[in-house]
Parts: sequence; C-alpha cells; structure tokens
Amino acid sequence: MKRLYLVVILFLYYFSVSGQIIFQQLPRDLQLYPRDATNQAVVTVSGKMNAKGYTKIGLQLFREDSLIKVNTQSLDPKDSSAVFNLASTIRAERADYSFKVFIYKGADSTQVANPKHIVCGDVYIIDGQSNALALSNFDELYSFNFNDKYLRNVSYPYLGSPSQMSWYPAKQPFASVGGFGLTLQRLILENYGIPTCFMNGGQGGTSITALTVRDPINHANPITFYGDLLNRARWAGVAKQVKAIIWKQGEEEAGSGPENYGAKFTTLYNQFREDYGNARIYVGQINILANVEEEAAALRDFQRRTKYLFNNVESVATVGTPGYDGVHYTGKAHQQLAFEQFRLLARDIYGSTDTLQINSPDVKKSFYNLRKDSITLVYDDQMQMVWKNDTTFYNFATGAIIARRELKDYFYLDGKASLLAGGSASGNRVTLGLKQTSTATKLRYLPAYFSDAASPFYDGPTLRNTRGMRAFSFDNVSIADAIPRVTNLAAKPISENQIQLNWTASAGGQVQFLERADDTPTTFKQIASLNGTVATFTDTNLPNMFGTYYYRLRATSATSESTYSNLISARPLVLGAEPTAPVVQLYPNPLASDRTLHVEADLVTFTELTMRDLLGQTVKSWRGRAQKTLSVSLDNLASGIYIADLQTADGQVLRRKVIIR
Repeated sequence: MKRLYLVVILFLYYFSVSGQIIFQQLPRDLQLYPRDATNQAVVTVSGKMNAKGYTKIGLQLFREDSLIKVNTQSLDPKDSSAVFNLASTIRAERADYSFKVFIYKGADSTQVANPKHIVCGDVYIIDGQSNALALSNFDELYSFNFNDKYLRNVSYPYLGSPSQMSWYPAKQPFASVGGFGLTLQRLILENYGIPTCFMNGGQGGTSITALTVRDPINHANPITFYGDLLNRARWAGVAKQVKAIIWKQGEEEAGSGPENYGAKFTTLYNQFREDYGNARIYVGQINILANVEEEAAALRDFQRRTKYLFNNVESVATVGTPGYDGVHYTGKAHQQLAFEQFRLLARDIYGSTDTLQINSPDVKKSFYNLRKDSITLVYDDQMQMVWKNDTTFYNFATGAIIARRELKDYFYLDGKASLLAGGSASGNRVTLGLKQTSTATKLRYLPAYFSDAASPFYDGPTLRNTRGMRAFSFDNVSIADAIPRVTNLAAKPISENQIQLNWTASAGGQVQFLERADDTPTTFKQIASLNGTVATFTDTNLPNMFGTYYYRLRATSATSESTYSNLISARPLVLGAEPTAPVVQLYPNPLASDRTLHVEADLVTFTELTMRDLLGQTVKSWRGRAQKTLSVSLDNLASGIYIADLQTADGQVLRRKVIIR
C-alpha cells in the first residue's frame, strides 16, 4: 500500500521526458493551475540535464498560439547533470496557454517538451449519490452545444486504472463531471471568465458509510470511493486548493434507514477538513421519497442544520424543484439546481452583490400567539415569503380534477396533520391559522415520505420566496409560547429635541426593539435595540421640533416574540430661549387671571402674532399694521404652555414661551 503511494508521488513530481533531460516539474497537457490571490499562477519547469554539451535551456510561453514570453538559463556544457529552473506566470482567464522547452548547443536547438492547453482557474469537488452525478439527458444537453475548451476534469479511462490518470476536457472521460457540474463550470466561465476543474466522486445508490470509508494509512488509496476521489485531487496537485465541496447524498438512508446519519456526516466532514483543508462545503437537503421511512424527516432536518452545526458550511434545499421523479431529476432540473448553487458560489467565492433571497428560506423560530390559535414562523431577515395555497391535478383529457393538495395540510403539530385552517405570508413571516387552540410543542413542515393518487412523489405545493427559492423542509422544530407584550409605554417631552420614554418591560424578553414613526403612525422604523430588562429610553434624534412622533415596542427572544406594546405619541417641548435684552416683552407671563396678554416692543414694530400649542396647531392669530404694542385676549385657551411667534416689520421672527395657568 505504501509502495503504491510512493509510485504515485514519483509519477507526479519526477519523471523523464527525453534522453537528454530529466524533468522534475513540467505542465501536463490540459492541466489547470489553481489561481492565487492575484488571479494568476506560476508555472515552473525544472529538472536536470542528463547529458553534457548543452549551453542553454529555453522556455517559450504561448497564449492562444501567440508567443508572449521567453525565459532562458545558461548551462555548463561540461556538467552532465546541470540543474535548471524556469518559471512563467499565466492568468486566470478565458485563455489557452502552451509551452515549448528547447535545449541548445551553441546556435543549434532541440525541442524536448511541448505541453499544450494549460489554463489557470479554480478547483471544485462534487461528491455523493446519483444526483451528484446528474447524468439525465446528458447527450441532449451537453454533447453538441457545450464548449468545454477551458473546462477540465481529472480522471482515468472507463474500466481503466489510477495508473492511467490524466487531465481531460470537462466532458471526458465518460461524462464523469455530470450535468450539474458542467452547468456550474459554464456559469462560472461565462460570468467571471474563470476556467475550472470539477472532479466528481458521486456513486449512484451509495450510502454515506460507503462513501466515507478511508484507508487510515493512505487516505488516497484508490481502492475506496473516498480514496479514489482524493487520489485524483492529489495527483493533480490541487487537494489543498479546492474552493468548495458540494455534497449531494442521503437518498440511500432516507429510503432504507437513516440511523446515526449525523454522526456519519461528522466523520465525513472531519475527513474533508483533514484532506482538503477549509474548503467551503455545500450540503444539499434531499427531496421527499416515497419509501415509508419516518426518520427521513429528521435526516432532512439535519441536512438543513449543517450550516449551524459545522464551520464554513452552507445548505441548499431541493424540494419543489420541477422535474423531480421521486428520486432523480431531469437534465433541465439539474441545470436549475446548478444555477441556484451558482448564485451561492458567486456570492461566496467571486464576490457577487446579488445576495438577496438567493438562499433557501430557513425557519429561525416558531411561536404561538397569546391565544394559541395561530403560529408564526420567522424566516431569514431578507426573505419575502410566498404562501401557495394549493396544487391542483387535472385529467387533461376531461378537465376533471384528480386531486388537490393544500399547503396547510403539510404542517404537522406533534406529528398530527389537518389541524390548520389556513396560512398566509408577509415579509419574512408565515402565519399558520389553527382550527382550534393547541398545546403542541413540535412542528414539522412537509411529510417524512409521500405518494398519493395523483403522483407517486411529492411535487407541491411548497413554501418559497419571491425569487422562487423553495424553503427547507424541517422537523421537530419547537413551538414556543408568545412573550407577554410590553405595557404602560408612555412618553414625556423634555426639550425641543428630546422625548423620554418609559414602560414596563416584559418577562421573557431578551431584546426589545423600539420603533418610531414620524408625523403619521404608518411607516415605523427601528430606532433602538435594547436589553430585555431596560424600561426607559430618551430619543435625542428628532428631525423636527414641531413634529409629532409615534412609538411602539416589541420584545423578542431566540425562540419567540411579543406583539407590539400600546402605541403612544408625543411632541417635543419647544422652549424658545429668551434673549438677555429682549426687544419685545410679553406680560404678564405666566398669564394673569384676566387672560389678557400684552405685547410691547421697544426698537422694532411687529405685523403678525401667531400662538401655537405644543402640537404645533395655531390657536390664536393676529395680523395688522406695524405697531409696537398690542393686547390679545386668550380667555378661550386651556391651561398649558404655548409658543408665540412675532413677525417684525423687518422680517424677523421672534419666538417666546407663554404659560397659561
């Protein structure tokens, strides 16, 4: 076993090409070099001479058949084992590179190597079962209209052996990259101009146990499925430079018994980390099978939660994909799944800004209302959820309805169906209306297994977002009780730009969100996130001293939420500063019992007087010729604080506070 491993290493790193020279490093035809952080790779040609008399070695670099660089190194003609090392840089781009190596005796040259069709780009691994292979409609979709000039695979011929390992165009040998992988390669190249190598280790109808078996002495021993894939990556020299691993498996266990799937996946995860480094791992949540296996729901739920349980993992749902046949998918369906996978790769690997709603919607918490006659599901913050009431199946010959499935019937409270009256979606929330109050503690979305008179497999309806991403199925999600709402919310203006709020905090709240609407109680925005025990807050960010502000609070925890508190409104306390030497006097102030306000100016005259209450409403006004004194009766005004605005003849507005007792 150790001997085989040694032979593989020697084959990769030290082999003879001609009688005059021994190469230690030399590109192979069709090889892909992983790009570095500068979007390029260094290609090294090194080794030693195997004969005397040579004075120079030269390396020519061609890009798309055009010579772009020449490197040379002088040799000692008396040294039969002179060492050489030449390097050139190639870029990750839609370009085909080739090299020519010459050795020279004076002016005479001999070509000793000519590796062709070299590219620079990214490396990916696909592994799992037949849906990882994705061979449906392959000839139709990829044989004649798919150009793999800049796309690569590493494998050996069908029925061949690892000793025949080679670089191939992506469609060779025997379509082993698969339709899902080829579509991803095309999308990456078309959108980012990056060539890729995809290596697919999928094995149809194979359990996770069989795919995880690893030789403890030689992890890359090709006698195991795991070792065969790793051997290919190591032969290519890219195992530690894989960008991502896409895992699509679980149908075998969902159909025959998923015992300890979580522990088995943990073993696989640790092996991937050891042999491939910290490549991002994408886990596909499998679809619903017809096999009667109750624990299949728990297996799918584990796959949903892998992104929370393991570092650098993302999960993707497949349920609801058109073209599903109960186990496999049509070629077009694999292309849709590849496009949805591509958007995640584009975000995570290539920095795409298209990030909204590209994930499968995932439930974050589930809780009752206070009456316990509805349940709220909260999904990811960015999601805009869509509730599809039903899927109807028709006899296309007669138009008669064969079957109608309603989404509400595929939610299970403590394992029981038909308890929902209906459902709806708004933003990132889905509300499930119950037929009666409930004490259930666990919720499942979508059946563990399925077939009916209309179809031998589940094909809708499903929850999704507005971009068509289907929500994960889930199992055994806790239904929390509602948090009691915040009470006694009150507001007190304390200055022209500050309003103080007080309330009674709710028991069970971990975080409180304070929201405010300006002028009308319609569009609320969050202005503060507070600890669950806080019971006071001063709003110091008021845009308009004469505005009206509406406030509400809600309490949340990791598992539940409250409804909103009582709604209150307030206006700032406008306290116009009196000048030290006023040019206009208002007296008496506070107002005397006769409720007559006297206005007296010294150096200016005024033409208007407007009295407003603290809500900004005009309660008294006067307009006339310019004068220095005025008496105004305010006997119809209630006690309180008012603001008087005086318009002077020269265009000033003088503001004064008036108190009526």
